[in-house]
Amino acid sequence: MITAAPSSSSSAPTSAGLRAWVIWGAAALFYLYEFFVRVAPSVMEPELQKAFHLSPALLGGALGAYFYIYAPVQLVVGWSLDRLGAKRVLVPAILLVAGGCFLEAFGHSVALLVTARLLQGLGSAFAFVGTMYLATQWFPPRKLALLAGLTTSLGMLGAIGVNSGLVEFVQMVGWRSTLWGAGVAGIGVAILVFLLVPHEKPPAEKNIGAALEAEVHSLAQSLRIVCSNSQTWLSAIVATALYMPLTLLGALWGVEYVVTVTHEDKLQASGAISMIYVGWLIFGPFAGWLSDRVGRRRVLLIASSVLTLLASGFLLLFANMPLWAVYALMLLVGVVSSPQSVSFVVAVEHNPRSVSGTAIAVVNMLVMLIGGLCMPLFGYLLQWATPGGGDDYTPLAYRTAMILLPASMLLSLLACWFLKESRHHRKLPDYVEPMG
Repeated sequence: MITAAPSSSSSAPTSAGLRAWVIWGAAALFYLYEFFVRVAPSVMEPELQKAFHLSPALLGGALGAYFYIYAPVQLVVGWSLDRLGAKRVLVPAILLVAGGCFLEAFGHSVALLVTARLLQGLGSAFAFVGTMYLATQWFPPRKLALLAGLTTSLGMLGAIGVNSGLVEFVQMVGWRSTLWGAGVAGIGVAILVFLLVPHEKPPAEKNIGAALEAEVHSLAQSLRIVCSNSQTWLSAIVATALYMPLTLLGALWGVEYVVTVTHEDKLQASGAISMIYVGWLIFGPFAGWLSDRVGRRRVLLIASSVLTLLASGFLLLFANMPLWAVYALMLLVGVVSSPQSVSFVVAVEHNPRSVSGTAIAVVNMLVMLIGGLCMPLFGYLLQWATPGGGDDYTPLAYRTAMILLPASMLLSLLACWFLKESRHHRKLPDYVEPMG
């Protein structure tokens, strides 16, 4: 479990020094890298279909293997970080992602593609939770929502790199060479994390000592505490819904959709999709800061759900749009859905301190599990709405499939209705004065 620092300033860092930022930054670089690997198929979709002879639905299913392993592994991520430490967990995890890139680059069968995505998903499962694990150890608790937003924003940088520059790079050197280069980059990230992330915990965490030892739960106990709390599931539903634009448009289908409705080339279309990530990059940290500042998590999530419902609804209205309008609309979708990271903080604040990591991991599990299931569902709806079931998808077919976006926002609003404000409800252990 991620042990978020207690409310007493004596037992938590009161300020973030340079070392804390370096440690968090090294782990956040892993999140940036894994996000790059996660969404890279969005600009390789036609090449992957041809290379592996797959239909859209089958390609979505094969690439969704990333999410199928990512999701269940969340159940042990926080628990393993608490017992082994960040360095011992994150370095092997990064190498798994890099190994998956190498395997995908050299693979020629569907089985190898699925295996590669499983390796990538397995390693990536530790990136976000591992970064937040270090944040809760090395930073004061009042910065938790801000750091959640900053961490997410770094992931967006990886996605922007995919959509703004990877298309041209793939066209120049091919998708296999691109993935090979990603594998080499992963080895470099692993070396940085090994060198910069310490084995020891910060002094403030050590001072908690015996008080926390009494609260350490087994994996089964931690899951029982978190999963029996209805607020955990409501937070997870909101987080999953607000992440859906990134899952469906950013990770796979968005580029081809933009090509279809604007008749622009793939490079221009990928730039439009990158606007979703730009919106998250710009507004995500601000949303976290605002949430920390005003202490109203639920109101922010309700507003985000309503605005994302309206923004995604515009995607269903027009069969053709000028490129500038798509750029503006995708930026709007990114901005209004970016408070998604606050959902993780809500889950932490509604659960005991000793199971914070498990709370984050359970929410992350549902986000990725449902995201992985919706990728082939989108592909199925796309085929179903295409005359003759061919691969020449019309704007109507994309608009039919994208009904998943406003539908998920309605589900988010329903969850928000029952969600309690969490700012003043966090369950923390009594503070114990450090010994000595």
